Order: sequence, then structure tokens, then C-alpha cells
Amino acid sequence: MSIQFAKNSIVIVVQESPSFVLRAVSVVDLENLRQWKNEQREFFFHKDEISPQQQRNWYAAYQRCPNDFMFMTILDGQSFGCMGIRWLENVWDIYNVILGRSEFGSRGLMRKAFKIMIAHVLSIKESPITLQVLKLNPAVDWYLKNEFFITAECDDHYSMTYHSNINPQDTP
Repeated sequence: MSIQFAKNSIVIVVQESPSFVLRAVSVVDLENLRQWKNEQREFFFHKDEISPQQQRNWYAAYQRCPNDFMFMTILDGQSFGCMGIRWLENVWDIYNVILGRSEFGSRGLMRKAFKIMIAHVLSIKESPITLQVLKLNPAVDWYLKNEFFITAECDDHYSMTYHSNINPQDTP
């Protein structure tokens, strides 16, 4: 599978609220992404603090992957979160969903952005959508409320699948 458009130019405007957009991450977002990930690193698999150079290296590698999308969530011109999804081993894999600014929480904005991101990639290619999340991450409950179910349990994390794509009885 190969994307036939420039992923860096993606801007998705939420129809009901034109001041709410998902925009492809750019170099101007790197410091926000780095700070948010570092502030919440206890909830992610990568626990080490990320340096500015490591963030630039990640971005350079990300740019070379046409089927990897990282979106900034923006309301009224203010970035408040991010979320990534990539084509990995014949499924869409969600990663780094971060509410970076807590004052934007509990308003349904991340949920709406999440659904839009999922719809976007499914318009590119219908496929199962999965994620891995640490058991101690409070996002586990959020994912369950957002139509994911647990398909496997490991020592420290869960594997989850979006139920709109796969019937739970069809999974191992």
C-alpha cells in the first residue's frame, strides 16, 4: 500500500466546528510533542526522556514513512493533543494518543478527533485497527469507551482492536 498524496499537507476540518481541525504534524510541533511525551512517559513503552535531537531524528524517520500519520488536534488555533496511526503488518496501528493540555479534556474533543482519524485511514484502506497500551495507562478505559476491546493480555500491556472492524468472536 502506498499513499498517493502528501501526508504533510493533510488538514481535516471538523464540519460542525470549523475552528476544530486535525492537521498533519510539522516541524513546528516537535517541541510540543516532545514535552507532552516526556511529561507522560510513565504511560508509554518508551520511558526515557526524549531530547530535542531525538525528537528531530524521530521526525526525519517519520517523514520517510508514507503510511504513518501523526495528527495535531487544534481548537481555535491552539494545539492541545496529538495522535498517530500507521500501516504496520497489514493493520492500522494507533500510537501516541496524547492529551497535551488538560484544560481541553472532558469535552469530547479527543474522542471526536480520534473517530475522524480512524475514518480518514479507513477511507485509504479498510483494515483492522489495533493498538498496544500499558495496563497502567488510564487510556485503557478511554479506548474501551471508544469501541476497542482487549484481544490479548501480556505482563505489562494489552493488545486492543477496534470492534467496528472485527467481531470479537473472530479473534484469537
